[in-house]
Amino acid sequence: LCVLLSSVGFTQLAPGFKPAEARDMIALCNSFTYLDLYNSDKAIVPEAYEKIFTSGVHGMDNKFQVYTNGNLGVINLRGSTAKMMSWMENIYSAMIPARGVINMQDQAFNYTFARDTAAAVHAGYALGIAYLSQSLLMQVKYLNSQGVYNFMLTGHSQGGALAIMLRAYLENLPVGVIDKKNTFKTYAVSHPMVDN
Repeated sequence: LCVLLSSVGFTQLAPGFKPAEARDMIALCNSFTYLDLYNSDKAIVPEAYEKIFTSGVHGMDNKFQVYTNGNLGVINLRGSTAKMMSWMENIYSAMIPARGVINMQDQAFNYTFARDTAAAVHAGYALGIAYLSQSLLMQVKYLNSQGVYNFMLTGHSQGGALAIMLRAYLENLPVGVIDKKNTFKTYAVSHPMVDN
């Protein structure tokens, strides 16, 4: 009984495609467009979702939003923008090992997107996650402190590619970096390829 009761508060996300989840994630993906066009996203954000955080611009013109819906957290990654740096992230499509180090200015980003030594990932999107990682991890830990351990990761186009890369990054973090109770599910919309 104790095991059952202790796990009730940490119910994991159901695997597989769920039309209602996909509908909500597509609506959230459109938040950035609505904000650009209408200066408000109230018409597109589903009623049950509350936006609790919008990041600043990181690295190659990347940005993300965090929503909650009860015990669900959502990280919505912005797609490509009109800025040249954003498109450089897309175009920088050389494949790099899925595990390694990216040296950025005065810091090193140690990453593992996959443990298979034959795996390779899109360099531009790996760099995007490198720039976003600290802020994203802070948000995951903050939501954990609020009792949220279930996360949807979503984004459209470049944002979808980053959502896939973020999922791989979070799933392969060393033990103890984030709480082991966290579960992640990804809805990436119209994204380019991110790996081999």
